[in-house]
Amino acid sequence: MTKPTRLQIDFAKVMTIKQRGVLNSLCMFDCYMSASEIADEELRELVRQKLAMYSVQPGIDGRLSWGATDAGRAISHMIRRGKL
Repeated sequence: MTKPTRLQIDFAKVMTIKQRGVLNSLCMFDCYMSASEIADEELRELVRQKLAMYSVQPGIDGRLSWGATDAGRAISHMIRRGKL
């Protein structure tokens, strides 16, 4: 598993409740991104910080799905254990 960078850990310390909840969900399930999620700057920041990633699903009209990266899973685990 990829170890989170210092920048990712610093970002995780100031993540909003919404970002923490979404990251936790992405650790359990890869999900299709809704239009509102794609447009949400707060949630796109998870991708910019490389805690989540998205990909185009072939054969499904270019729908995006997203899930947690290894670093995102490690951060989420640290949050659940009260380390962040």
